[in-house]
Formats: sequence, structure tokens, C-alpha cells
Amino acid sequence: MHIRRDVLALATPVFFEQFFVTLLGTVNTIMAARIGRDAVSAIGMVDAINLIVSSLFSALAIGSTVVVAQCIGRRERSRAGAAASQSLVICGLLALLLGGLCAVFREPMLFWLYGAPSATVQNYMEQYLLITALSYPLTALMLVTSGALRGAGETRLAMQANVLMNVLNVILSYVLIYGMHLRTEWFTIDVSSYGVTGAAVAISLARLGGTVYLLAMLRRYQHLLPLQLRSFHFDGKLLRALFAIGIPASVESLVFNGGKLLVQVMVVGMGTVAIAANFIAFSVALLLNIPGNALAVALTTLVGQAVGRGDEADAERDMWYVLKLAGIAMLGIGMVCAPLAQWIVGLYSRDAEVISLGATLVQLNCLFLIAYPTTFVLPNGLKGAGDARYAMFTTLIGLCLFRLCLGYAFGVLLGWGVVGVWLGMFTDWLVRSGLYLARLAGGRWKGRHLLN
Repeated sequence: MHIRRDVLALATPVFFEQFFVTLLGTVNTIMAARIGRDAVSAIGMVDAINLIVSSLFSALAIGSTVVVAQCIGRRERSRAGAAASQSLVICGLLALLLGGLCAVFREPMLFWLYGAPSATVQNYMEQYLLITALSYPLTALMLVTSGALRGAGETRLAMQANVLMNVLNVILSYVLIYGMHLRTEWFTIDVSSYGVTGAAVAISLARLGGTVYLLAMLRRYQHLLPLQLRSFHFDGKLLRALFAIGIPASVESLVFNGGKLLVQVMVVGMGTVAIAANFIAFSVALLLNIPGNALAVALTTLVGQAVGRGDEADAERDMWYVLKLAGIAMLGIGMVCAPLAQWIVGLYSRDAEVISLGATLVQLNCLFLIAYPTTFVLPNGLKGAGDARYAMFTTLIGLCLFRLCLGYAFGVLLGWGVVGVWLGMFTDWLVRSGLYLARLAGGRWKGRHLLN
């Protein structure tokens, strides 16, 4: 299939960006897994909370991407910068609030969600959540700035920032998790090992480095997206446009990731092996989904700019094209990775039971990857056109009726364990795929103008 230059130009940097973002968490997981089963279980449970928070910021960043893209399509770059400024301030304030609440109320929140798996796991969870919650503002600034730049068609700077984050994380994680003892005739470096606490500090410092770099580059290249922070004031029209996408996308994200957290709670009752295998399989799935995610981000920009130009026919062609391209890519990934599942899971853990169960989950994921583009790529195109509420309602239907209900029925009532929980998730994928395809073919996503 011929790959268009504009899609390649947008998706390639995003692919590498997503790769390094995912690797950021994966490196921590692999290193923490070497500490022991309790450590990887604790990080997995806290990261389920962190994922909900970061997904909320990502959803608000989608609003920034769409509005900026439509402004660029209308040749209103100054207004695009104003929209990005509104998003940065709103998300920064929200991140400060959420980070403070999670840090202060971490103990009762973790107990309410997970009970007390063991004293060691509980202690690890509290340490990890405290430190990572304080870095929520960095996560928000990074995501919103990256989203605004993508809307402007500039995806390389976000990629560069995430490369820096990844390098910092690898170095800092190794040093802070395991410690470092280096002696030469000129100097001595002696750093104690901090285990799970070190993993949390490392990822937070890495995010700080990436955020500072991205904001510095944005200031240097002001012509790309001229921010208006010094003369900032809230703009009602831009906020309405941002919230028209951001609020439904945030509700969708909270519902979806809240459902994933409930699934995590279900899995907690299945034992430590199930917890570890479930977390590792999700980590592997994030890596496998990177090409689809990159095309989803590119599609939001393409559709947003086309709608901004007033060319909805071009937006529809973009959606069908990227959907086919993503289908071919995900099919190929599934065929290559399914036979390697045990080896891949073995990179995370040396526990034979965890490897066996984790490999089964990864192979199931590879089988259903063909439905990934219609479930997760296509909705980004609809959001780019301003049709975010449909994605919200579709997620509600899929989550409540299929992922949770069938996951509980298969996993708990029928006794299929974590495999049954994942089969409920894949049923949700298939249902939402059909609903999104019907929306695209029916054309009811058209005519939703955000800007006056």
C-alpha cells in the first residue's frame, strides 16, 4: 500500500515519540521486576492510577490538538498559539490539584482500591504514588505542549523531548534502583540503592528534563506556535472550543481507564502471578500498539486541518486511508510477535508461572490486533472533525456492557481467571469497532464546526 508523504511526515516522529514514552515505563518495569514480585505488583497497581490521570491530561491535550489544527487550517497561527496557552494554564492548574490530592490521600485511596495485599506491597505502593503524584504537573505540561505542536503539524520536537526523557530515565533508574559505587584515583561516586523509591524518583526527574527541553524549544521557535502567556487572559470562545473536544474526551478517558482500574481490582483477587502477568502483558501490548497510536495522532492533525480548511471530503478520505494503513501494520505486528510471546515476557520476569500466563495474554492480544485500528485509530479522526461525544457514548456502551460485565462473567463466574478478563476486553473492541465504522460510513460526524 502506498504511504502518503504527509502521513509519513506526521506519523514517523510520533512513532518514535510513542516508542520512547512507552519505553520510559517499560525500562522501569523491567528494572523493578528484578527487585521482586512484590515490587512489580506495587508499581503495576499504582501505574493503573497514574494512567488514569495521565490519560485525563492526554484527553485534554486532544482538545488542544484539534483546535490548534483547525486554526492552522484556517491560517490563523496566532489564534492557534492562544488556544495552546489556554490549554497549558487549565491543565497545569488541574494537575496541581490532582497531584496534591493523590499525595495527601494516597493511603486511604490505595486501601479503598486494593485493600492490603501485603505490608510490603502496601509500603511500595505508597512510596511510588507519593513521588509520581508530585510529578503530575510535569506530565500535564509535556502532554499538552506536545499535543498543541502536533496540531500545528510539528511532531519532531515532542520526539526529541521524549528521547531525552528516555535516556535520562535509563541512567537514573539504574543508578537509583540498584545504587552505584564507582571509585577512581580522581573521584568517588557512592549512591545507595533505593529500590521502588528510586524508580519513582528517576521517572519524575526524567519527565522534568523532557518538559524543560520542550518548553525551551517552544520559546526558541515561537513562529511554530506563538504562546501568549505573558498577556494571558481566559478566552471564552477558545475555551468553549477546547472543552467541546476536551470534556467528552476526558469523560471517555476517565470511564475507559476507570474501567481498566476496576478490571485491575478484579485481577488483584486472582493472586500475585495473575497481577504480575496482567501488568507485564499490558506493558507488552503498549509496545505493540505504538504504530497504531502514531497513526491515530497523525490522523487527528490531518482531519483537524482539513476541517479547518472546510474540506470534509478530504477529511473522510484521510480517515479511510489511515484506517487501511493501520490495519495492515497491526496485522503484520501480530503475526510477527505471537510466536515470540514467551521470549518477550521473559524479558520482564524470570518466574515460570508469570511467563507462561503472560505469554498466553500477549498471544491473545496479537490475535485481536486486527480490530485495534477501528477501535482506537478511527475515533481520533472523528475527534479531529469535532465529533468527540460519539466516542464518549460508544466507550460507555462498550465498557459497561461488555468489558466489565463479560470480563467478570468469564474471569470470575466461569473461573477462567485473567484470560477471561481479557476476552471480555476483546469483545468490547469488536463491538466498538462496528459502531465507529457505522459512524464513519453514515457521515453523521460532518458539520460540527468548533470555531467561528
